[in-house]
This record gives sequence, structure tokens and C-alpha cells, in this order.
Amino acid sequence: MGLLYAFLVAIYQLLLKLAAVWHPKAKALVLGRRATTAILQNLPKTGHKRYWFHCASLGEYDMALPLIEACVAADPSVEIVVSFYSPSGMQHFHKRGFEPFAVFYLPTDLPGQMRRLVKAVGASRLYVPKYEFWPNLLREAQKAQVSIYSVSTMLRSSQVYFKWYGGFFRKALQCVTYFGVQNQQTQQLLLTIGIEPEKIEILGDLRFNRVLAAKATAKPNALIEQFVGASPLLILGSSWPAEEGLFVEILQKKPDALEQFKILIAPHDLSKGHLNQLKTQFPTAVFYSEHENSNLAQYQILILDTIGHLSAAYQYGAVAFVGGGFSGSLHNILEPLAYGLPVLFGPKHEKFPEAQQFIDLGFAQVVETAEGLDQKLLSLMENQKEAQAIIESKVFKLQVNISAELIS
Repeated sequence: MGLLYAFLVAIYQLLLKLAAVWHPKAKALVLGRRATTAILQNLPKTGHKRYWFHCASLGEYDMALPLIEACVAADPSVEIVVSFYSPSGMQHFHKRGFEPFAVFYLPTDLPGQMRRLVKAVGASRLYVPKYEFWPNLLREAQKAQVSIYSVSTMLRSSQVYFKWYGGFFRKALQCVTYFGVQNQQTQQLLLTIGIEPEKIEILGDLRFNRVLAAKATAKPNALIEQFVGASPLLILGSSWPAEEGLFVEILQKKPDALEQFKILIAPHDLSKGHLNQLKTQFPTAVFYSEHENSNLAQYQILILDTIGHLSAAYQYGAVAFVGGGFSGSLHNILEPLAYGLPVLFGPKHEKFPEAQQFIDLGFAQVVETAEGLDQKLLSLMENQKEAQAIIESKVFKLQVNISAELIS
């Protein structure tokens, strides 16, 4: 199986190079991996402790940040090295305010490349958020006596580790020193494949720590304050066309249905073409970037066409509709929940246990069509102040207690 895996990875590497000719993301990945060699060649050996965090993308980096910050707080001399698989992580990590000792793309998961990588990085620990398990990376790290910590691990029975043909991948998981899992389901799945019970701890989801830290440092936004005024604010956060289409439909069929709300639309896709489409769909809206000579209070709809303002904007919200739930890629519902906002999202949320958790608590609802959307919004806003306090308390209690053993 190892030889077949290596062959498939090599084929993938070849196809990626071909795709780079016309696909921007593939090109970024290929060029980024080429740069990894130079970055690691210039990585100095300082004698300080060095911890390596491998994150699939920006979401996993956000998950890892509370742990990274705890490591640095415990030992300011520790060197934090970060690798990414996805270009989104490399392109946006600097916006989070932490500057790692080194940042690079993870090379292709072939034994020789991973052996050289582990040696060049020279870390004593490797932290892997969620489930970014590359078999050869784990094996070579273990051979080099690197302690491997899987944090906020979340697994599903449908994944390859739990299939009859997944023996090669199950063996790779045996290399992990510690699993800090999100829930009992993941704990049980690991036990079924022979992971020793003493290696597993129900840690929780580090994203709760992250959103609470972001909330604590959120700055006021005078423009959004002016736009909102005294009206309840409905935030359409990280929206995709499916969610945007629902609001186009309801505004066309029932123009007065949402008249009590101010609406802030923060699209996932900020390309010029999509923003032009939104302007056509919502002709009375104003763009955030074009506010200079505008009295925002006169508008009902504000389109947030900039990066980095959505998280703090939730502090002004009354209710949020979070995008990605129609494609199975639900965006971060914890950000609005941290501010006590009830949330709506599409039906494909199975991969996100926090979604079902807050549905069960009554602070989240699933939306499949525009029919009745206005009533769902109103029902979620009933007893808003009381609900807000309960939601905020629940999110606060769900943050992870980061132990000393996990960071030093």
C-alpha cells in the first residue's frame, strides 16, 4: 500500500504542475513549494526550542493560534515554525498578528522529501490541528524522535482510517504521541483502531478560544455603527451565491419582509465579477469601500467588500446567516455565537458538530429555502437579550483549558 500511495502522490504532483499553467491556486502551490527548499536552507540552528505547527489552511491556523500563543507565553524564546498545505493560509496568516520564526508550504508527502524536511526544520514537537495527517510526514517525524501532538482532532467513521483498506493510514496514526480530541465520537473511533487509551484526551475545540480572544480585542467600527443606527442588524457572513440567492428571492417576493432589519452582506467571493453581480442583485445597496461621501444610515443594505472586517462586525449584529451550508463547507459559526448572536445556515452541516450542538440548544436553525426565512429570523430574535447572555455563556464554557503538558 505504501508503494501505491507514493505512486499516487507522485502522479498528483505531476498533475498539479500541469494545472499550474492555467489555475492560479495550483500555480501558487507549485511556486510556494519550490520556495520551501530555499527557506529551509536558510533556517538557522539557534539552539532554542523549536515547535512546528502544520496547518492545512487558514482555518486550522486560527485553531492553532491559541496554542501557539500559549507556547510563546510559557517560553518567549521558543521558535514557532508553521507549514501550510493551502495557499489561503500562506496568503493571509500575517493578518492574524503573530509572526512565526519561519513559514513555508508543506512539500509533497513522499518519504525522501519528508525525511529531508523533518531534518531541516529541526523541531522537537510537531502539532497537527484537526486531521491533517500525512502518513510519510508522521513516520519520518517519529523516526527523528519528534513528539507529535494532534490537537482538536475530529474524525468521522467515513474517513479512510476506519475502512477495511485503510491499514496503511491507520499505522501512520500510531506515530502520534498525543490526541487531544474534540468529542467522544472521535475518542471512540481512535480506540476502535487500536490507539492506546492513555494517548487520548477529550480536549475540545480550540476555535472557541480563538473567537473569544478575537472578541476581546475587537475594535469599534464607526462606519458600521453609523449604518446600523438603532435597527437590528442581520449579517450574511461569508456568503455564497446560494445564501445570497435566498435573500434576493425573499426581497423580490415580499419586499417588506425584512424592512425592520439593516442587512450587512459579507461575501466569501470578493472578486470583481461577483461584486458586480451582487450590485445587480441588490441595486439599492452600498459598498463598504465606497463610503467616503455616503451617509450610510440612509441605506438598508451594506456590502462588506473588504477583508478582515467581518469578525468584529458581529459585535453590532442581532442575528447571523453564515454561508457555506449549502455546499457542505460551512464557514465559522463560532464568530457570531461568541457575540451571542443566534445563527442560521444551510442544511449540509454534518461535518461541523458545533452546528448540531447549537441547533439542539435552540440558538441555531437550518434554512433550505426562502420560504419562511423571515419568520425564522424573527423567531430567533425573540427574547434576544436573554438568549444573547445564554449563548455567550455557553461559548465561554466551551473554550479549551490548555495544560502545561501540552505546551512545554
